[in-house]
Amino acid sequence: MKDLLQQPIVFTGKLNSLTRSQAQQLAVMLGALPQTNMNQKVKYVIAGQIEQSMFETLTTKKIRYAEMHSVEILNETDFLKWCIWRLQQKNFFSHV
Repeated sequence: MKDLLQQPIVFTGKLNSLTRSQAQQLAVMLGALPQTNMNQKVKYVIAGQIEQSMFETLTTKKIRYAEMHSVEILNETDFLKWCIWRLQQKNFFSHV
């Protein structure tokens, strides 16, 4: 699992479990650094469902940028697994 703690991340596509705003708030609460635009500092792109018309490639500008600049692309499930892991860490340390 990739650790997003203190890492600049960007969301793209439609998330199934949260709104983009909720995902960004959750990421901040758990220690990630969500950005609104791609830039040289972004380490991970969290890609939700990509919707395009029938003849267009399933991609976004953020994904194309990530592919061109070797930025790792994670899916929504990867993000949610990291969130659960971070919540478990925070819970553990708050009881010690």
